[in-house]
Amino acid sequence: MKRNARVFCYFGLWIFLALTTLVLNILNINWGTTNIVQGVFIIVVLGIIQGSVMEFPVQTFTTLVMGGNIRKDKKACADNLTIILNYNLLATGRDDIDECMETMYNAYMENLSMDVSAVLVSATNDKNLKEYELEVRDKYRALIYDVLFQEGVSYSDRDLHRVDSLRLEHVWSRYDDMEGVVFAREYLDEICDGFAREFMVIHRVSRVVRKCGQYQDLMLLSSGDDEAYSYTDKEYYGTAARTYGEPLFHDSEDVENIFGRKFHYTLVLDADTGVPKKTVFELLEIAAAHPEKGIIQPSIKLTCGKDDTMFMHLESMRQSIYEPMTNALTAMLGQSGYFGKAMIKNSVYIENVIGTRDFVIERVPINVLSHDTFEAALLRPYYAGTVHLLEAPSYNYVTWNIRERRWNRGEIILATYFWKYTIGVPMAWLQKKFQGDKFNPTKLRTESELDIVSSYIAHSALRQMVMKPLLLLFILLHISVDLHHTYAPVVMVMFLVLVFPKFATCNKKNYKYVAIETLASIFQFTPEAMVGSVRICRALQVNISAKCKWIPQRAVEEDFKNSNPFVSSLKHLWGYSAFALVAAIIVMIFSSSGQLLLVMLTTVIVLPFYTGFTSLTLGFKSSRNIRMFRDNVEMSTTSLPAISSSLSSIEPSQLSFQNEFQLSVKKLSSTFLRNVG
Repeated sequence: MKRNARVFCYFGLWIFLALTTLVLNILNINWGTTNIVQGVFIIVVLGIIQGSVMEFPVQTFTTLVMGGNIRKDKKACADNLTIILNYNLLATGRDDIDECMETMYNAYMENLSMDVSAVLVSATNDKNLKEYELEVRDKYRALIYDVLFQEGVSYSDRDLHRVDSLRLEHVWSRYDDMEGVVFAREYLDEICDGFAREFMVIHRVSRVVRKCGQYQDLMLLSSGDDEAYSYTDKEYYGTAARTYGEPLFHDSEDVENIFGRKFHYTLVLDADTGVPKKTVFELLEIAAAHPEKGIIQPSIKLTCGKDDTMFMHLESMRQSIYEPMTNALTAMLGQSGYFGKAMIKNSVYIENVIGTRDFVIERVPINVLSHDTFEAALLRPYYAGTVHLLEAPSYNYVTWNIRERRWNRGEIILATYFWKYTIGVPMAWLQKKFQGDKFNPTKLRTESELDIVSSYIAHSALRQMVMKPLLLLFILLHISVDLHHTYAPVVMVMFLVLVFPKFATCNKKNYKYVAIETLASIFQFTPEAMVGSVRICRALQVNISAKCKWIPQRAVEEDFKNSNPFVSSLKHLWGYSAFALVAAIIVMIFSSSGQLLLVMLTTVIVLPFYTGFTSLTLGFKSSRNIRMFRDNVEMSTTSLPAISSSLSSIEPSQLSFQNEFQLSVKKLSSTFLRNVG
């Protein structure tokens, strides 16, 4: 079936189901005892809710028809393609830097090639942290040199079992015709030093367009532009505009190393995004077979270990269960969303999103948070389901809620651009009213025309967000409306969202996980009618007032790890539970038909307990206990205080011996930990 026919069937079925539920809602109202105005209002509210919900059964049918298997990606030779592994960071502490640099190191070494470079684009403000970033870079450079030098010596001796197989194919095999002794004496040092210098850190001058601006400027630097020409027009951006002609990055050897090299692709990554072995080569081969595509979007695998929280395992489980629906939907529609972590073709991106110095486009709004929605709508990503990147799930419900609130704020900003008259103009008026002279009006330089598929994908998160306050509104209003089947509308919504999609994804291998995930979803998502509505109100308040108190997720995680998870859960969520408890008492006293409301309020009351429980590990232990246990084990397995200082105390010149010694100790420790734990 051709793409247009598939798209027609998809949206046709959605419209049919939405109209069917509309008729059922009309028939469900007892018009003899219900005020016509209230009845019509309830039908409108339910129509929007159930109209949005109908995409879930449509996706389920699509998966059953199309099959949820991963599609085989067409590949071609990519020997001539170059790529930057681009990590983006705004560090608030040394832990952020350590995590990001370790992740970048692993990604680089697991995908090493003459055509691959790794660049951390830093927007860090603190001078000491910026210096620390360079310090850690140099430590890893020394480590890269050391690892490759030892491997190169083994290669020159033809001791190939000591050589990484992938690096043997993509690095060392280039020198097969060279005599081993000559290679080791005359070329090895230069080769290792060259690869070490491709592990880079550059510091951006401005923070325009946030993360999106970080990799935009990296692309421009690679193309041969080192001075700003995008987002410099005060007529469009007011005080948010940067100065025309200012440097994109602070001067450094790394900036000079990137300038004008015209890399073909940029693999955009977050600080915690892992890149498995061979992934880069597979992505480049897929890109070579689809040269017209501006974005190659790999799947994202949520990964966690045995010592991670139950919530993390549930999130990973949920992603795995729903993966067949993603595979089927992207095959049906012929494109996917952009998840903020993907491989971008620099020339296509610059031409369609940024523009040139002589013809500026700037399609991404300067104040947007969810930039990936605009980029996906413009470039229509190709979904490469056979390849995946790694990412850690949210630590628990509290950090998930913080992330959702940030995303909700981004969706509201998007709505002001997608519907500039119905939402954008009123929002600007409110912002002017509350911000006063601090309000900085901005405009989008180049608007984009979206087709039906791009619009559907772009507004997916917004549809789910709006459904929550509407569901709360129905739960509150249904008491005053006489329905033949009082609970049928909400039961149908919950069934279609939480249960029905499992018909397309449940099988003999995962049915136990499906049952666990469904039960957990009832506790996590039933309170969303209330909690999600509060989240949207807070996101609106931040957008209107521009007063944002940003709480780093790492700080929340540390709070849970250093204390009792149930106490921490109450600390963060007690307000919801207290309000729900008072409301439940009032409903029981004054309403005899508020059972539906009581069910929702009950799940809100127990939400801190659910959060505390799922903040435990699979062994029902808290992270605090695990940390104390591991600290004790590590103290008992090594008596050398030098080990605790690890990488930070090692000079590059000493790294070869100390790194080998350190690895030996770590192997012994990890073996012991596995045996006891």
